Order: sequence, then structure tokens, then C-alpha cells
Amino acid sequence: MLIVLSSLLMLIFILSRRRIVGFIAWLLTGFAFFQNVPYFLAINDYFNTIVFTLAFLLFSLMGYTTLKGDLDVMIETTRFSLLAIAFYFPFELYEPLKIALIKAVTDQTLTLGRFLGFEFEKLGWNEITLNGRGVKIILPCTGIESMALFAGACFGVKADLGRKVKAFLVSVPVIYVLNLFRNVFVLASYGYSWFGENSFYIAHHVVAKFLALISLIIITLLVFRELPELENLIVNLKGEIEKVIRNDR
Repeated sequence: MLIVLSSLLMLIFILSRRRIVGFIAWLLTGFAFFQNVPYFLAINDYFNTIVFTLAFLLFSLMGYTTLKGDLDVMIETTRFSLLAIAFYFPFELYEPLKIALIKAVTDQTLTLGRFLGFEFEKLGWNEITLNGRGVKIILPCTGIESMALFAGACFGVKADLGRKVKAFLVSVPVIYVLNLFRNVFVLASYGYSWFGENSFYIAHHVVAKFLALISLIIITLLVFRELPELENLIVNLKGEIEKVIRNDR
């Protein structure tokens, strides 16, 4: 897998400080994201199509910045990115761990939905139905990508452990709980046809994506309050990217 190779190269870059290795690592990371675009197009998920295309462009630009910009900034950025990948890919690559997470989220979504008054029924180990309409819970439905990103960001920057833990607690557990409510909302919208015949698409690909974006912005601000070092790193990264672009004009 591209992401495994890029992760290995990220580690080598951090240890060796060789710019060309960092450039290749970030470029491969970009391609690893971009290869998902055809799938999102096939299911009409235009939000993720745009996000993953922009991620490809951003990571490619970060690779170029690694060649031309401040080496310390790029190494620190690579460090927390590698840590985020390390949090995520055990769930992607190790099937029993993936199944355990999906099953836990499925059961907790079922419990929360029933608690809120919806007549959810479980059909299979990862499928929930309402009014005869079923939705399967898959790995992206667990919120693991966002949780891994924030876990990597919280523990990958240079700061004291206490504030890292506080930043983790205001981000990762909150994302997990909000994602359960998101699943309940999508299932209820689809089961009761709240948005007509396109209820699933509107609830999952439009409303839930928008609310998730707003939630992640708020959570990011809370993390920045606990870890100003992370905010400074992102500001410095932005400055390095702008400087590289400006110098190449």
C-alpha cells in the first residue's frame, strides 16, 4: 500500500533529515489519498471527492516545501502526521481490530438510537434497520480518521504531557460521541424519509458533512487553546508554504 510506504519514508525522513526522502514521502501520501477519488465519485460523494483532491494537492505542495522550506518545521509536521497514520492504520490493516471497532460503534449507535426513541433493529453484526431500511456501519462510520488525526496532532507536537492529554480529551472522545449522534441522525433520516426519496444522500453527504465540519472547527479551536504549540506549528507551516510559492514566482 502507498500509505505504508509513505509512512516508512516519513520515519526515515525524520531520522535522516534528508529532504528528498521527505519530498517522496509526502508525494506518495498525496497519491494514497487521491486513489480514493474514483470511489467517492462512483457513490456521488462529492464532498469527499473535493476533500481528497485538495488533500492530494496540499500534500504534494508540502512535499515541495520539504525540498525548499524550513527543515525543522517540515520534520515536526511530518512527525505528528506519521503519528496520526500510526493511530489509524492498525484499524485499517488488522481485520480483528477493525471488526471490533465497527461492532462497538454499531452496538452503541443502536443503543443511543433506542434511547432517543427510534425503533432501531440490528440486522447482522454491523447493520441497523429502521422501517425496513438498513444501513451498514463501515470503518469510516466510526470516525476513526478524524480521531487519529487529532490524536496524532495532540501527541506529536512538543509540549508537556499534561496539556497533550487535555487536548486529547477535548477532541478524540468528543469526536467519538458526536459521531454516534451523526450515525443516529443518518439512520433516522433514512428510515423516516425526512428529506424525501433522497434522504440518505442528503443526510449523509450534505447535512452530516456540514455539521461535522463545523464541529471539527470548534474542536480544533479547543485543542489550540490547550496546545498553542500546535497552532504555532500550523501557522509556521502555512508561512513556509507561502514563502516557497512566493519565491518560485
